[in-house]
Amino acid sequence: MAPVESQARLAAAAEERSSDRNESDLTELALMARTRDAAAMRTFLEAIAPSVRSVCRGVLGAGHVDLEDTVQECLIDILRALPKYRVEGAIVHYTNRIALRASIAARKRARSREQRQNTLAEQSPVPNFAGSDDVLPNLWLVRALIDELSAVQAETVLMRMVLGCSVEEIAVATQVPVNTTKSRLRLAKDYLRRRLDGEMVGCKGSA
Repeated sequence: MAPVESQARLAAAAEERSSDRNESDLTELALMARTRDAAAMRTFLEAIAPSVRSVCRGVLGAGHVDLEDTVQECLIDILRALPKYRVEGAIVHYTNRIALRASIAARKRARSREQRQNTLAEQSPVPNFAGSDDVLPNLWLVRALIDELSAVQAETVLMRMVLGCSVEEIAVATQVPVNTTKSRLRLAKDYLRRRLDGEMVGCKGSA
């Protein structure tokens, strides 16, 4: 084996071991935090806060007025949900999904306070929806219309776009068959396409 290749494999193995240790440490912290030990809860929240903030930012947008409040609400929701954690999967996946759901709810609550955008077509070039059922619109469009999607469709689309989950991973996390996950993605995409087409027709009619 060439020296360079050998070094690369050793580095990859070390990185994997480090990741495993970090996950193990985080899981241990989670188990301690759910005993309501104050120090453990504080350390656990500090450890997961960057990931939670990233999820919230992905759903709400970096400039959303409720971003920081939503991050704090997510952390509280995670603490409340820790007793239900069964240590069957990565704790970060568990907390990210809670953050995702809380962010969606925050987005919906803020709808009444937000001024609706004049037209979707004025903000960005029309996304290309042609092709396979797996093709999704840009995240800005999902954010704009997330209030209009069903809860399961919004969660599925954002798990794909914000968390980067595969169809199979989404199916496992939401405890539904892979075909159901694919169907939810397809229905969401079809709705967004029809919604955008309707906005385009409205623009032409008022021109």
